[in-house]
Amino acid sequence: MHTRVGSADSHLIGYRADVDGLRAIAVISVIAFHLSRSWLPGGYLGVDIFFVLSGYLITLILWREALKGQFSILRFYERRIRRIMPALLLLLFFATIAALALLLPADLIGYGKSMLATIGFVANIYFWRDTDYFSRAAEAKPLLHVWSLGVEEQFYIIFPLLIAVFARFWPRATFPAITLLTLGSLAANCLALRIGGASPAFFLLPTRAWELGAGAMIALLPPSLAPRGTTAGLLGSIGAVAILIGIISPLQTYGPIPVALPVVIGAMFLISAGQAQQSPVNRLIAAPPLVFVGLISYSLYLWHWPFIVFSQYYLVRDLNIGEIMIAVVGMAICAVVSWRYVERPFRRRVMSARTVCLAAATGAGVLAVIGSALIWSNGLPGRMSGEAAAINAAVGTNYRCPVSNYLRMGQSRACVLNLPSHNPSDAKVVLLGNSHAQMYAPVWESIFVERGLPGLLLPANGCLPTMSVNITRECIDVAASNLRELGKLSNAKTVILGLTWEHAEDGLVDADGKTVDNRDDAELVRGLDDLIGRLQEFGKTVVLIGPIAYPGWDFPSELSRDLAFGRQLEKPTFLPADEFQRQYGAAIRLFEARRDIGFARPDTVLCDASRCNFVLDGRSMFADASHIAQAELSRFRSIFAETLATQRLKSE
Repeated sequence: MHTRVGSADSHLIGYRADVDGLRAIAVISVIAFHLSRSWLPGGYLGVDIFFVLSGYLITLILWREALKGQFSILRFYERRIRRIMPALLLLLFFATIAALALLLPADLIGYGKSMLATIGFVANIYFWRDTDYFSRAAEAKPLLHVWSLGVEEQFYIIFPLLIAVFARFWPRATFPAITLLTLGSLAANCLALRIGGASPAFFLLPTRAWELGAGAMIALLPPSLAPRGTTAGLLGSIGAVAILIGIISPLQTYGPIPVALPVVIGAMFLISAGQAQQSPVNRLIAAPPLVFVGLISYSLYLWHWPFIVFSQYYLVRDLNIGEIMIAVVGMAICAVVSWRYVERPFRRRVMSARTVCLAAATGAGVLAVIGSALIWSNGLPGRMSGEAAAINAAVGTNYRCPVSNYLRMGQSRACVLNLPSHNPSDAKVVLLGNSHAQMYAPVWESIFVERGLPGLLLPANGCLPTMSVNITRECIDVAASNLRELGKLSNAKTVILGLTWEHAEDGLVDADGKTVDNRDDAELVRGLDDLIGRLQEFGKTVVLIGPIAYPGWDFPSELSRDLAFGRQLEKPTFLPADEFQRQYGAAIRLFEARRDIGFARPDTVLCDASRCNFVLDGRSMFADASHIAQAELSRFRSIFAETLATQRLKSE
């Protein structure tokens, strides 16, 4: 997405001002989206436009060099280093200074890891693996935007050789071959969306290569198929409309096909419309102001996200309009300076290839050492007060199942708990629910180990375990699948239910997908009653984990930042006990009175007569907005162990 061929290598392919204009539209869209999603809800699709442009420009150069017998893989990578590394290393240097000054230990460790991934051009893989239901908010990831560099550079490891081979042996087959590969990647994207969700489709090369391939197709388009005259003008107009609709559309969810498809096709149309002659739309986007923004677009893209992230991180809130204007001016100044004094000099070959590569390797090596030091030092906790460090230590420490413990069961990914055989049929107890069941898994596993009980976690994060009502209609299907899988486990005589109890009055739907009135948690209680009945029909003993009070905001991160930056706390560190009773008292009394189930009360750990505390003994009880920090789970052990023992004794 950051290829500077449109201007940098005009001597190789001929300069096109409209390409820089299109690049400007892409970067402005991305920045507007990141500043406020309401401004351009689809602005993130500017990245997809960048990919198409990159595929087009790089392929055009490679193809012409290969046909002339001038292709050199070493020269290609020298050009990539000249264009990518100097501005990137400059950004990383200053971003690291800002990170050391602002980021708290947990986030500084993450920064160090992401910097190492960026230097190795695998940031897309790092952020893919780091992005899940529990991942830290984007506001704590100043290098999140460089995932796209990873996609590009991975693509250009193999693609130049592919072009060279086809140009040498099968030149006429090149366009059909690239078209087939592009369609294959598009199909992989659709498949990933269907079975793996948006994350792999968003971050990984096999599911992103189709966008670069789309640009390559335009570069390789046979002259007989190139649009001309009225056709070119029509395609340019259609392309512009497709891009405009895409970036202003509020549609941000991936469906069975990539939401970027219309924008990618629009970019293809615009690029092809300007190849033979400039269509009216192409002339419009070649306006000097847009061209200048296009020229600095790589540096502007690099600088914009750290400006936004570090500002919001320090303020612990979104930017207001005045702060946005200051941030825009700041990122623009940095981009212009980077372009004028770093990008251009390195591209103009003032220095030899040997010097450039040595300088890039040295800079990357120094930053890699710094990134490693940030990780090994645990984020340099000595930079802040003991109180802030103690609170920050909880950030992001809620339990995640190790990959080695995963099992696929129906529509969910189960996790073994004291189950050496990894055979679900051997499980004698199942922890069922969502992330509020999963967060207790370590303490339950310690109980299972003590009592010789092979166990299994069967979660549906983001959903409830209930089937009569749930958060979405799709969640009801997941809950039904989990219940079917549970019914197959004849040895699992005990089921422990854990879930999120707090939901808005209109926050649940029934089996038909219709919104239900959940006032006073009435529908949730009925849903739990229905689920308990179904489990008992399977012959299961049921233990239900009751509700807890939780902050509802990124508690340890925001609180520790306020403490570290010397600001007065504006948000409460507790919930009044009478408010907790108002929310959950009726449900607690109802289930506590039942004799056919065990009912565990984790709220008794957090609450006293007057308040339910989010901080105990100077440590945050929470790892984020609602999940218990793993280091604090031992506080709940006696309550859980006693409830489980009592209920199992009743059932025997």
